[in-house]
Amino acid sequence: MDSIKSKWLFSCVLCSISMLVLNGQVTTVSVKIPGTPVVIDPMIYGQMLEDCNDKIIYGGLINENGTENVAVNELLKPLDMPVMRWPGGTYAHEYDWRKGIGPKEERPSVEEFAWKGIETHQFGTDEFLQWCVRVGTEPYINFNMGNDPVYGASLGDALGWIEYVNGSTETTFGKKRAFNGHEKPYGVKYWGIGNENYGPWGRHTAETAKQYAERLHRWASAIRFQYPDLQLLGVGYIYQWNDTVLHRNGDVIDFLTKHFYMTAKVNDGKLQNPEYTLFSPVKVEVHLRKNIELLKEVNQRFNRIDQPIRFSIDEWNCRHSVFAGETYQFTRNDARRQFDVVTIAGMLNVFIRQSPYVGMANYIFPVNGHGIIRTVGERDAYKTPIYYVFELYRKYMVGNKLNLEIKGEEITLPVKELAVEGAISDELNKGDVSLHYIDGTAVMTDEEVIHVALINRSHLKKQRIRIEVPKDYLPVTMWKIESNDINSANSENERDNISLQTIDLSGKHLKSTIVMASCGFTLIQYKKRNNDK
Repeated sequence: MDSIKSKWLFSCVLCSISMLVLNGQVTTVSVKIPGTPVVIDPMIYGQMLEDCNDKIIYGGLINENGTENVAVNELLKPLDMPVMRWPGGTYAHEYDWRKGIGPKEERPSVEEFAWKGIETHQFGTDEFLQWCVRVGTEPYINFNMGNDPVYGASLGDALGWIEYVNGSTETTFGKKRAFNGHEKPYGVKYWGIGNENYGPWGRHTAETAKQYAERLHRWASAIRFQYPDLQLLGVGYIYQWNDTVLHRNGDVIDFLTKHFYMTAKVNDGKLQNPEYTLFSPVKVEVHLRKNIELLKEVNQRFNRIDQPIRFSIDEWNCRHSVFAGETYQFTRNDARRQFDVVTIAGMLNVFIRQSPYVGMANYIFPVNGHGIIRTVGERDAYKTPIYYVFELYRKYMVGNKLNLEIKGEEITLPVKELAVEGAISDELNKGDVSLHYIDGTAVMTDEEVIHVALINRSHLKKQRIRIEVPKDYLPVTMWKIESNDINSANSENERDNISLQTIDLSGKHLKSTIVMASCGFTLIQYKKRNNDK
């Protein structure tokens, strides 16, 4: 992490505003403390692993022999990842957990149908759970609920997996776990029942909402009967699907999952139609707000006020499609760029604003494909620009959310054109929406420290910002992630091309404005006058 701790630097930033900003317009950001505190669940900063044949697990976390890349672990540990979902994803529809336990030399290698790679089963249940302990994250296991007659799994398979993971040594599968070297139960709390069952993905035939709702109720009821303390996640989708699933299962699940993928078209290394990508989290928020109304109604109906069902955004990222001569082709291997800092922080801002109804979110993936870090060989790795976003949000954007009012320059965009794929209802993709170039959120920690996170969604112009905070609060530290080129990225040979800047404000009052670069990110920490140590 690059650190710049200089009053002089900050003064230079303020003095050079007139030379940096076009039009001279000022955006005002007002932070206010609400009467009723709303806690942000840190589980919104989760991650996900899936063997997608893009060196995420094999060639990422571990090599083909099962040896871990220590450099990957050392970069992931400081992120304090709250939860890790595994084994998928689309691949879950064909995953047989029994093939991934026991002596490694006896585990079969199979060709994946979903992603056309080779699953060696060297990273199985025990390896995943023990890796989670080493990097300090909470495991979340997703069942195979596929309906393929050969590769789909049964409720009995699911119950057996729970028993293997959590059962005592008095149980059949608990004994097998102990025999395989781990006598103590793992105590995994989070279990997902299905994955995108509405679609014909991988080894699965699409189900209707009613079909899935009935199957989910059978599975969840049986699991809940034997393991009442587990947290169960059911599959969500568009509003109508969610309505059917929730009203059938409001008494047996704890989360409803949703998947959102922002998209970006890259040609010759440059983002195309930038507004539609940079403002894409807005479409996600439109759909979440509508579905939150449904969630409230279901929680009321099933008397779940004290233990409400919440949303888990189980899969999300910004997918890049790169122009390949005639068409744009999706790839997980395009570099994470400065503009991705804005899309990723924009989504995290949505999750914060929609707390507590969004209670978990899992970015895909931490390593390589779309990753926050990228590997070099089997022993090395480096940070992409979005690494710093997750690092800052996990460390500082926790506690209670604050009210944030933004007044400033706006742009009007059609909701339909905002670049998002996934759990999107067509009836909500209508009309235009007026949006500020500056987006942000604010939180207050238990120690009454305020953190304000801001992004500049303009790809062309720097923005001048005035921040108003409650009385007696003074700025202490400012962090920035920015570049002169919104398309720039880090690489094996230029690992610090985009890095985190830390500026010590030493309690200096921000009477003037700050400047944010195009596609820039800024986080400012404020403390009370009598709490500045």
